[in-house]
Amino acid sequence: MERSPRQPVTHSSRSYHQLISRLLRHNATPQLRKVIDKTLPADLSPILPMLLPQDRDRFINLLIDAGKAGAVLLEVDQTNLTELLGEMSDATLASVCGTSAPDDAADLLDLLDEERLAAILERLGTSRGASLEALLAGEKDTAGSLMTTDFLALDEGMTVGQAIDQLRSYPRKDTFFYAYTVDAENHLNGVLSLRTLILADPETTLSEVRLQSVVRASVDASEEEVARLVAKYDLLSIPVVDSQNRLLGVVTVDDIIDVIQEQAEEDLLHLSGVAVSERITSNARSAFRSRFPWLVVNLVMTFLTAAVISLFEGTIGRWAILAALMPIVGGLGGNAGMQSLTVFVRALALGEVQWRTGLGVVWKELLVGLMNGLANGLLAAVIVLIWTRDPLLAGLIMIAMTAAMTIASTLGSLIPLILERFDFDPAVSSSIFVLTLTDVAGFFSFLGLATLALRLRG
Repeated sequence: MERSPRQPVTHSSRSYHQLISRLLRHNATPQLRKVIDKTLPADLSPILPMLLPQDRDRFINLLIDAGKAGAVLLEVDQTNLTELLGEMSDATLASVCGTSAPDDAADLLDLLDEERLAAILERLGTSRGASLEALLAGEKDTAGSLMTTDFLALDEGMTVGQAIDQLRSYPRKDTFFYAYTVDAENHLNGVLSLRTLILADPETTLSEVRLQSVVRASVDASEEEVARLVAKYDLLSIPVVDSQNRLLGVVTVDDIIDVIQEQAEEDLLHLSGVAVSERITSNARSAFRSRFPWLVVNLVMTFLTAAVISLFEGTIGRWAILAALMPIVGGLGGNAGMQSLTVFVRALALGEVQWRTGLGVVWKELLVGLMNGLANGLLAAVIVLIWTRDPLLAGLIMIAMTAAMTIASTLGSLIPLILERFDFDPAVSSSIFVLTLTDVAGFFSFLGLATLALRLRG
């Protein structure tokens, strides 16, 4: 799974860089190991791109010895990470993958081309290579690609005392939060918290103290579905099973946090028509390429609004104040639409609303838009009446704003629901359609009513 880029270099990371560079210069290996042991991967990662190549190789070897190399590399932003992996020898990268958690190793290997991937897997040996190859074979953006194969699975007939002994001998104690019980064919049938294990009678069998109602995820479940399960049941990890309920791996909460962060970033960028790959450090050319297509779509949609306005050139010419009031109708309608759109996209992302239940919520949004339109329209009418002393114009803007905000709220909920129904990302381009259609509806109602009023006036 692709990791989100982390924070930019801070004063703290510069201090670490100076310290580590100085220790590397003086070959102070024992002191370097102490610093690495006491420092979190997220604090060590900004240092790697700052080091000279020869110092970086030595530092990575120390990270490998500490078992932190994979975790540190995955905290590096995507551009720098690709460069670092390209400069790293196959032997070093194989050592990194061999000493990292399987899911971290798989994330690194997923960035390599097929030829280099095959070479690294061959260096890792049959057992480790096959394990990582199985993780890489998992469908992208599913529980299978997200899980780690480092987990504690215990025979259901084992006693609590035996289980604790096995737990103590487990090599990677930082990778699990629960112990899972399985039968002879590796079918998942129970879960125990570490607290339960510690407090239970050592002579009790695991089948007596396990919790049988295990929340689990299918290997082909989407990352979003896994994240929803973890959030709903307040889990620190969730087991992943195949169609026969055989335990394949676990997804831990740190990976779930990455998923949630990535989804939030993607939705935010999509709503603004910006490519997910664009970063603040992206060069001007790549930023232009990612933004230009959506701006072109926006331009075309804006001409639709202009075409509607052009239908009423004569009306605007006879009643010039309409030109000053039009942005008020369009602006308030657009804001109402974006409020509804934001709430609905969030609800779809969290699984709170679906097509079969969504139409009821659309009706609720219509009522919200109607109430907001009436309230804001009344306020606008009072202001226009004080400003122009024209009751007819005040009435027109009230009706137009009520119509615009009602339509906007309805479209803000209906458009993402329709996109979701046809398997499109509801965050992508929804805002362009909502804003354009809201402007069209608002201007058409406002100018159309004004045209009718002028004809009645004679």
